[in-house]
Amino acid sequence: MAYMGSVRCDLGVAAVVTNSTEVLLVKEATGRYSGHWGLPKGYVDDGELPRDAALRELKEECDVNGNVTGIYAIRENLTEIGPAVFIAYSVDLLPGEVPKPASEVAEAKFVERSEFDNILWVSEAMKSIAINAIDQTPFSTIDYSKQRGYPYLLHQNTEVSN
Repeated sequence: MAYMGSVRCDLGVAAVVTNSTEVLLVKEATGRYSGHWGLPKGYVDDGELPRDAALRELKEECDVNGNVTGIYAIRENLTEIGPAVFIAYSVDLLPGEVPKPASEVAEAKFVERSEFDNILWVSEAMKSIAINAIDQTPFSTIDYSKQRGYPYLLHQNTEVSN
């Protein structure tokens, strides 16, 4: 029986929160992207599911809680240390949650799609994810953790074409 091999990987995540024609964005307060806008994002810690990292970053940057409902996008590239993968999760905020800037963030607010061309983005990929989040349906998430006895999530397109 063959097994998948391991490889060192840079793994990042984002929380994509939409509101009709708006997407929750944060304005970076520090670092090389200070003053740039993007999705609430960060890295996955050892022993952490990427889904949980997206929710942690949302809490750290916007002081809100939510539930992952699927995946909007996956970005992959090669860096000097190896592959880099970035997963943009669809997140619904819990009732009554209102985003506000927290750690490393100067602003946190819902931004209209019509304003996207007028702001300075962290990257074109981040802008593309935000634009597509307004129009597309994310992959659904099915949680098989209880059946498997350990964290086990499946993300797939559940739309059926005729």
